[in-house]
Amino acid sequence: MKSDREKWNSRYSTESGDTPYPDQLLLEWSEILTSGRALDLACGRGANSIFVAQRGYWVDALDISFVALRSLMIRVRGEGLPIGCAAVGLDQNPLPANFYDLITVFYFFASNLIAPIKSALKRNGILIYATYNYNHLTLRPDFCNEYLVPPGGLGQFFPDFKIFLDMEHTGPHNNISRYVGKKHG
Repeated sequence: MKSDREKWNSRYSTESGDTPYPDQLLLEWSEILTSGRALDLACGRGANSIFVAQRGYWVDALDISFVALRSLMIRVRGEGLPIGCAAVGLDQNPLPANFYDLITVFYFFASNLIAPIKSALKRNGILIYATYNYNHLTLRPDFCNEYLVPPGGLGQFFPDFKIFLDMEHTGPHNNISRYVGKKHG
């Protein structure tokens, strides 16, 4: 059986090297982006990292795939973007506490990362998060349950945050959960 790194490296090897567009949720909430230090978890080819960096953030772009990060690093060097890349298994590397003004997570969920995400955000830090929920099993019955947001949506994991948006079911198949919130001090 392939490791997660092998699986994602293989997937990104078969895709074009073009950087995709930033996620629609990030575009919709771009007016709350100011500047500071940002973390893009499971960044893939880095479209969201690039978007955030172009809005004044220094971005730490983390992903398990060397292949995905290689294409991001080429663009970072070519454009001189303030993005640092690291190939890490997100569930095995600690995040620094009270360090980030913004954290973005798109299409990656693991309940054991919720506490580190909360801890890594500074007071008044923003979290923008969109990923698959349990309804995704109707489209992909083989999808691993532990990587799906359970009933109740993402907001249930951030009860002490100021909620700007908490949508348990969205997307054409109601299989995506979206969340935007701010950490209270």
